[in-house]
Amino acid sequence: MTDWHYDDLRQVGLDFEDTAAVDAYDRNQGVGAEQDRALLDQLGINGDHVVIDIGCGTGAFAIEAARRCRTVYAVDVSPSMLAFARRRATAQNLNNMQFRRGGFLSYAHDGPPADMLVTKCAFHHLPDFWKSVALLRMNEMLRAAGRLFLSDVVFSFPPTEHRREIDAWIARTAKPQGEGFTAAEFATHVRDEHSTYDWILEGLIERAGFRIDRKNRWDAIYADYTCTKTANCSVT
Repeated sequence: MTDWHYDDLRQVGLDFEDTAAVDAYDRNQGVGAEQDRALLDQLGINGDHVVIDIGCGTGAFAIEAARRCRTVYAVDVSPSMLAFARRRATAQNLNNMQFRRGGFLSYAHDGPPADMLVTKCAFHHLPDFWKSVALLRMNEMLRAAGRLFLSDVVFSFPPTEHRREIDAWIARTAKPQGEGFTAAEFATHVRDEHSTYDWILEGLIERAGFRIDRKNRWDAIYADYTCTKTANCSVT
């Protein structure tokens, strides 16, 4: 690795080595098994598929995927998150999961090319330049015509409206301590992490050899993309 390469194993923003933060993560995210199963239905994941989940967190989605596909590679930079996810999988007798410590830039996929790569609420840990490198690497992990699902904080408001939109987002979304992510934690996200605009992210996705098949944007803050690999893009 060169001396200018980004270290994606370091914690950015909230500290998910803190076991209390890990224990509270699913509650704070507000996403449950029903939503994950609906996403699996939408993506058409079945028993023949190999799935990679980068930024797997507590393993909630990866475990639901493992119930219906051949193999799941659950990847995260946080050893505490991976330990939580591994305990969860063991308790449910799932033996078709591989747990790997790594990030978008450091994970070296050693299995068969994946049919589907999923990343939820993790891509904002990378600055935009490194998002482009990560997308090229994800392209390499997928088989021909493999699919990418990416969901995250993705801004679609006009740049001139950033102050009003961010203040309004925090005001309507933040919860009291112990009930969800707090206003201070949302402020940390905006200040220290790397969420970007949709017009930037979509350009990066397409230039990394993907076609955007479906974009779902439910407000000016969040979006997800379902994409198909259309070209091989190697990283030298």
